[in-house]
Amino acid sequence: MRKLLLTGLLSTSLVGNVLASDNIEERLQNLEEQNQQLIDEIAKLKEEISIPEIRQQSFAGMGYAASKVYFTPQGLSIGGYGEIVYINYDSSSKKDTTDLYRFIPYIGYKFNDKIILNAEIEFEHGANAERGGEVAVEFAYIDFLINKWTNVRVGNLLIPVGITNLQHEPIFFNSVNRPEVETKIIPTTWNENGVLIYSNTGNIDYQVGIVNGLYGTKHGEFGFSSSSWIRGGRQAGAKAIAEDFAFVGRIDYSGIEGLYAGASLYYGKSGQGETLGTEKIDGTVFLFEVHARYQIKGFELTGLYAKGHIDDADKISLYNDDVIGEDAYGYYLNVAYDILPLINKESKYSLPIFARYERYNTQDSVPTGFTADPNNDKTIWTVGLNFKPHSNVVLKADYQFRDNEGDGEPDRLELGLGFIF
Repeated sequence: MRKLLLTGLLSTSLVGNVLASDNIEERLQNLEEQNQQLIDEIAKLKEEISIPEIRQQSFAGMGYAASKVYFTPQGLSIGGYGEIVYINYDSSSKKDTTDLYRFIPYIGYKFNDKIILNAEIEFEHGANAERGGEVAVEFAYIDFLINKWTNVRVGNLLIPVGITNLQHEPIFFNSVNRPEVETKIIPTTWNENGVLIYSNTGNIDYQVGIVNGLYGTKHGEFGFSSSSWIRGGRQAGAKAIAEDFAFVGRIDYSGIEGLYAGASLYYGKSGQGETLGTEKIDGTVFLFEVHARYQIKGFELTGLYAKGHIDDADKISLYNDDVIGEDAYGYYLNVAYDILPLINKESKYSLPIFARYERYNTQDSVPTGFTADPNNDKTIWTVGLNFKPHSNVVLKADYQFRDNEGDGEPDRLELGLGFIF
């Protein structure tokens, strides 16, 4: 009897142990599956919320940092760029300066693959208002991506004229400061409120749109001027007067490796309902430009020509108490070559040397009865070098030989740091 009882107890114990063992293995397997699910969810979450490293990719002709949101997963994207400069004036009463010129965050949000928000916020001159600093929105728009041939951009957008207005990040131009033709003739950076239709084929691309017009008459610090032509007429979407609108169009070709070439135009009134006495000011502005950049094996050649005309320049000159150029023009040619491969073929750095010739005149012709200032007819030679310890970081140095048809002006040494992220 005892043997039977003992045998029964042992059998029950063995069966219980076997069942318990099976239960533990099943629970362990379940835990492993749940753990793997957590790992997968965490990886997915990291992908959605992380800020990936910037790659040198351009969307619809824009800069790499400005294009970042288009190449990131759904959700938030943060990028940006910055510039710090030093200017030393040669044989001049002007004081030398150093400046935290720009720090620019790009903030984007990809609602889905078809609807994208993109914005640029500029902190200029250290954002110190007492020293001329400011905080401003450079663009803020929503893209509705339909297909590679037709997309719609609505909001505050960059005017697609010239090279630098779309690609104004510091790695895109060799000099410490942007080419002056693209600040005085094409008023880079130039942004207004409007609607743009564009393509993004990577071969032949177009952009056409309607934006609020410039404001040419003098209002405080703003309005057209003799030295900066239409630059002071930019409204930047800030309570912009919209009595007059403008048309802008652009076409680019990049179907040959290393080549980027195109042309653009801007046409619109700038009077915004103002009058001189009883006469209405239309102030129609026509501006066109052609541009090209070619890159091959460390060599880069960039050129641009721009010309513009203002109707009613006589009326605006009287209103502004300043001689506004009826016609203005400018051009530049920039040649650069990376010499570091000649020194060290294995180097991951780059050291392009460059030279640029610029010529522009904001008063190429003035209205009848007015006299042009020869100091606005300028010639600038810029020579220098860039050192790039990383493709997104650049240290710059250049020297400018500056002259004009009037009293002349001092040459200057410029040093700078630029980066994108």
